[in-house]
Amino acid sequence: MLRQLNRALGRLTGLQIRRAAKPHRKKTKAAAPAVRPGRRPDYRPPANPQVDRLIRQPVFLITPVRSGATLLRMLLGGHSRLHAPHELHVRRLEVSAGTELAVEAMNELDLHRSDLEHLLWDRVLHRELVRSGKDVLVEKTPNNAFAYQRIAACWPDARFVFLLRHPASIAQSWYEADPSGRTPDEAALQALHYTRATERARRELPGHVVRYEDLTTDPESVLRSICGFLGIGYEPGMLDYGAREEGELPKGLGDWKEKIRSGRVQEGRALPEPAEVPEALREISTAWGYLDAPADAPGAADGEPRAEVTEVWPRDGLIRIVGRLHGVPAEPAPVPAPRWRLAVTLTGSPERRLDYPATVLGGDFDVSVPVADLAPSGIALPAKWDLHLTAGPDTPDVRLQASRILDDIEQKKNIMVFPAQSVSSDADTIQVKPYYTVRDNLSIACQLRDDLSRTLS
Repeated sequence: MLRQLNRALGRLTGLQIRRAAKPHRKKTKAAAPAVRPGRRPDYRPPANPQVDRLIRQPVFLITPVRSGATLLRMLLGGHSRLHAPHELHVRRLEVSAGTELAVEAMNELDLHRSDLEHLLWDRVLHRELVRSGKDVLVEKTPNNAFAYQRIAACWPDARFVFLLRHPASIAQSWYEADPSGRTPDEAALQALHYTRATERARRELPGHVVRYEDLTTDPESVLRSICGFLGIGYEPGMLDYGAREEGELPKGLGDWKEKIRSGRVQEGRALPEPAEVPEALREISTAWGYLDAPADAPGAADGEPRAEVTEVWPRDGLIRIVGRLHGVPAEPAPVPAPRWRLAVTLTGSPERRLDYPATVLGGDFDVSVPVADLAPSGIALPAKWDLHLTAGPDTPDVRLQASRILDDIEQKKNIMVFPAQSVSSDADTIQVKPYYTVRDNLSIACQLRDDLSRTLS
């Protein structure tokens, strides 16, 4: 019919009718890259970890380069339950769609590009773990220090072990690894890049901190502490990593030099003298406790003592606070009765004061507060508790404000957020949560669940 009509129209008018083309489908843009500079990352935790994740509680070593991570993973891999393979670099695995229909199909499943990448990462780690026959995977790629937030989002149940080393020793080892490719100054700047990333992760994530210097001088104690953190028993065979064969690794997948090949833990290089620490690394060396605070640092002037909080772990019914004393003579060894104590005072009611012993060793302090003590029956809500370290009766009473004043992060109140823990009191549920004040002082807030955000304002 259309053909006959076109013939007639063609004879009379020279025109013909053509069937209109189908309208083009509006193209659907593929999901944006997971992270763009200056924009909020679009990655997110799994909607249903039980469905979206195969691997459970993976362990990530967060550490700078040249800090002994290969040695540590070899030792950990000697445990009957821990599988610590070479550096896997899974965060560099990316996903792309070949067609627009593939994008639309994934959008219908509410799977963004970053979600698909997380599924891939998880599958790779799970495959490696299953092949090992063990049940806990340990991943040690140093560049993970630059992606700790995404790793924590990908695996919400991940556990983190932070391995620190004297930053100047890192720089020296990094330079010696390729002296023709970098100068000592360039090695120091690259070491600063990695150490700062590791420090940011250590500030924001709960985890367990160990030091390379301790690992090489007393590996058993370090391994016992890590096993305790992971909730597994220590095995003496972990120290005998030389009995386990592992082939030579390609460059970039882990150190496999003479010290590692020896099959036994060897003592590390001597620590540099303070004057030998490059200027670029002095600040981070101080933050990590390898250098004393300079005379012009807050709290160091006129010998005024200060307490710098380095870790806050609110979990298991406790708020554990770890940090370092500045301007105070270091304790040479533990003493039977702790000389330092944590004073927890109710804001506006100085007569309401709690007191807890603090362990101090080598200038580092460690103290825990039971959250139930902070929400006693009859307490007026909202309530805020101020924290200070105080000296014992054998020295002049010195109150130390627990605050991160010696690092380079300002306005921690808007950056560092800690989880709340619940306490039942007077038939109500009270939320107890540490937080940083506008003056960057560590405090603890207590409030009913619905009003906690107002308490922290």
